[in-house]
Amino acid sequence: MAIKFHYHKAPKDVPRLGIRRGDQLCHVYSDTSVEELTAWGRACGWLPAYLDLRNDLPHFDAFRTRLRFCGAGVDRKEFVRDVRAWRARRRKAEESAAG
Repeated sequence: MAIKFHYHKAPKDVPRLGIRRGDQLCHVYSDTSVEELTAWGRACGWLPAYLDLRNDLPHFDAFRTRLRFCGAGVDRKEFVRDVRAWRARRRKAEESAAG
């Protein structure tokens, strides 16, 4: 289990957060566990409410001063592989719950 970092550039302005197109951003995620990710966030002083659970990969969005908590990044290929693994686990859990 590991906390991973995927760096990318903001594709558009997000005025409510003060993000401008092209700003450096980072998805912070666990390759296996929301609990591990939440624990990491707490250790950094981040609230669980900051966790983005809306998409295929539970993650924190790091930008501006929060980038200081981020480590070496994974490449796009590894990031995509991890997203696919999360999708597969979620699909399996949904199938098991359905009976």
